[in-house]
Amino acid sequence: MTVSRRTRGFSLFEMLAALVVLSLATGFVASRLRPASASDRLDQAAVQLADDLRRAQLEARRAAAPVPVIVTETGYRIEAVSVHREWPTGLDSSWQSRSRNGWRQTEALNMAGRPLSREEARILIRLEMVERVVRLDAISGQIHVDRPMQ
Repeated sequence: MTVSRRTRGFSLFEMLAALVVLSLATGFVASRLRPASASDRLDQAAVQLADDLRRAQLEARRAAAPVPVIVTETGYRIEAVSVHREWPTGLDSSWQSRSRNGWRQTEALNMAGRPLSREEARILIRLEMVERVVRLDAISGQIHVDRPMQ
């Protein structure tokens, strides 16, 4: 008479492994189904704006000529790099550039590749009660996305 292993059912290890895989899959699906918050949507818009401004700055450096960024009622456009962006619904923006007399509202920015011809600017974007500021540093040429302390 031979001793046979039990052939029915699952071992404890197999059940635990299946539960781990199932919980990871459920967590992944749940995170994808969650609607984006205002903060997430605003972060995406601010990062997209900063990336587009960097592209315009690189084009200005390549072409050795300023690249205009035109502010529209619903977003902005940069013809030199074929960009036309619409803000998410409900987003409000305020485009400002620094002059000798302080900050002033502007309808266009000129992105320049050369350090002494760069414009210092800031774009305040708001969605619901959340704000972000995209800053253009005239000296370094860097473009930053600032998140206020909360």
